[in-house]
Amino acid sequence: MRRHGWRTVVGRVLAALALLPAALVLVLFAGAVLGMVRASLGVSVLRGWSAASLDAYRDLAADPLFAEAVGFTLWLVAVSTLASAALALALAGALRHRGPVAKGLAALPVPMPHLLAASIGVLWLAPGGIADRLLGGLPVDLVRDPLGIGIILVYVYKEVPFLALLVLGAWTQEVARREEVAAVHGATRRQRLVWVVWPAIRAPLATGSLVVAAFVLGSFEVPLVIGPNAPQTLSEYALAAGNAGALDGRAVANATLLIASLAALAIALPLARLLGRRG
Repeated sequence: MRRHGWRTVVGRVLAALALLPAALVLVLFAGAVLGMVRASLGVSVLRGWSAASLDAYRDLAADPLFAEAVGFTLWLVAVSTLASAALALALAGALRHRGPVAKGLAALPVPMPHLLAASIGVLWLAPGGIADRLLGGLPVDLVRDPLGIGIILVYVYKEVPFLALLVLGAWTQEVARREEVAAVHGATRRQRLVWVVWPAIRAPLATGSLVVAAFVLGSFEVPLVIGPNAPQTLSEYALAAGNAGALDGRAVANATLLIASLAALAIALPLARLLGRRG
């Protein structure tokens, strides 16, 4: 009994330690959100909460550039995430029977910083770049494109291998054996994909897609390097507001970042709830 009690205590301690990283992330995120709320209201150490106001949010609501930034950011998030998820499924299907060398080569973009990928994109795709000189001109402008096609291509290049690795991790030998059993019973390839493969890979693919969407929503490196000057993304808008000489620039920047954070939560919470029900 005593030995069993010690095992229970050790198990509870280990379970608590396993939760510490997640708890730390939640504490840091909550602190950052509270800091953004305070700064967006114009509260400072010298002036205190008596100076709190909603002027920054009123300025955002009245600024057409902010509305453009919201629309442009949502466009980039939707297209980049959906395209990356679809291509990741195709890449995972092509790599599942390949060896470690092919999988390693496909995963090369994963550790590459997004800023480096954007810089390489400018080097190759910008007017006067390497591709422009080799081909004698590109049919479309991918750098500074108003639709952000160059931004989307950089994100797709970076995130497709990341999502494909998550899918491959769930597309195990057990799933392959289930596919064989379904094929023996007359299931077509499409039916095997829908009934056998998709239930196994949808959770990691959805979780990875959420990570991609959250990153695109808050990233500013790629849009700043390869994107158009107008419209801006939300992160670029916040950066410009923070660097402006206006006294309320810091409040406007924090209000913008807070709205972007709430948008990420609005995407994450329903998906987490759905995955929990599926589980």
